[in-house]
Amino acid sequence: MSLNWREIALIVEELPFEDSVLQGVVQHDFHSLSWNFYHFQHGRWTLYTEMGTPYSRLHMVTRPLAVQQFTKTAKLQRFIQFCRANLEGGRVISVTQVPFDRLVKLVLDNHGKRINLYLRFYSGPGANIIATDENNEILDLLYRRPGRDEKSGSQFILPPEKTEDLKDFSVRERVEGSFNRQIEDEYSKSSNEETLHQVLNKVTVKGDRLLKQLEATANSLKRKMLENGKFETYKLYGDLLSSNIHLLKPHAETITLEDWTTKKPLTIALEPKLSPNANITLFYDRYQKAKGTYENAKAEYEKARQELETTREKYEQILTLTGNETKDIQRLKRELGSETADKPTVVPSVGLTIKSGLYTLLVGRNAKENEELLRHYAKGNDYWMHTRDCPGGYVFIKYLKGKTVPLEVLLDAGNLALVFSKAKKDGKADLYYTQVKYLRKPKGAKAGLVLPTQEKNLSVVLDEGRLARLLLEDEHA
Repeated sequence: MSLNWREIALIVEELPFEDSVLQGVVQHDFHSLSWNFYHFQHGRWTLYTEMGTPYSRLHMVTRPLAVQQFTKTAKLQRFIQFCRANLEGGRVISVTQVPFDRLVKLVLDNHGKRINLYLRFYSGPGANIIATDENNEILDLLYRRPGRDEKSGSQFILPPEKTEDLKDFSVRERVEGSFNRQIEDEYSKSSNEETLHQVLNKVTVKGDRLLKQLEATANSLKRKMLENGKFETYKLYGDLLSSNIHLLKPHAETITLEDWTTKKPLTIALEPKLSPNANITLFYDRYQKAKGTYENAKAEYEKARQELETTREKYEQILTLTGNETKDIQRLKRELGSETADKPTVVPSVGLTIKSGLYTLLVGRNAKENEELLRHYAKGNDYWMHTRDCPGGYVFIKYLKGKTVPLEVLLDAGNLALVFSKAKKDGKADLYYTQVKYLRKPKGAKAGLVLPTQEKNLSVVLDEGRLARLLLEDEHA
């Protein structure tokens, strides 16, 4: 619970506000700030304030707080910029508390300029920090609240003075020593525990999502292995037809031969439009393709299985708490921070923008969208993917600094490239991919035509479950 007015009065009484000079202000998040003071007798000291949370409070800081472990906000908020420009260097000349209220007023003198700083430790939307001039005209404030007419340029109206404690607030049971230290200990522990629980849940959700994606990838590759595992059959058919080419008749749809491995009759389906030699070549080609697909799928399956196991072990370690809340929060926050470490991708006005784990995929569905994405949204280090020898859409994988594109993301991109190509009806396709900087556009080429260099190959079988996940997420984005 928040501090009541009596507890705030006890804390303020212990703090060396008067004649302290404000040397710096740090904003940790939208609710909490640290105010660094210097007093000629007491030396440097820090005031911590938290507004609008179940732990709204103020007290002197004597040890690191969990919120401070997350460092200052990445982008300075408007109010902190105001504080640094107008309050830092100011000396506190008085501190008062409105009677029977959770409103504290500091008056600062910054080289002859007087500024009132009101700290209002109410619950919910009533909480605020408001800076005014000598006439109580609002200069700036932590939270803009137009409904209460609390905005820059408005007049700050003090609440009517109370003459008694209407709810008979009392101070919590005291422990020996400073009340500031007691509050710091109690609230820091409670705040730590709740923050740890929240962050732990977020990391658990992230880990579960990633493990499900990796399991889906491994299962997809396993199915591909099984589908192409009988590649030797195609070679057997080719060998049988080659040995009995004299029995092949033009336009025949089938031929029955003795299988020399089983000594039993075997009926082989033929392509009636092809010549005998072309039918033989067809089976050898199928053999080579199926064998290559099988071996590639087997190698990728082993990698995916290993990645799944490694990731599972990683999250088991990450989610194992050490008992030190502050260090656990730091470690979990670092894991979550990896999701937002890179600059956000500009969402194009054409095509589809789809998330695949940490990566962003830009999908062109026709030549016009391909050209627009390539010209205006793709960067040199982004990856480009396209179906080989078949018209279709481009898929761009946005580059993340210091990261290698994982197989899971390649398969997501490959399925999208397949479904938006003419190879969709076949349910599978060979694709190639390379970085955008290795694409070359022939002079005078029509829109959406490029020639890749340094490309790599990828074989993809249409995965309806994967596509449903990707396209459904795009609808809800």
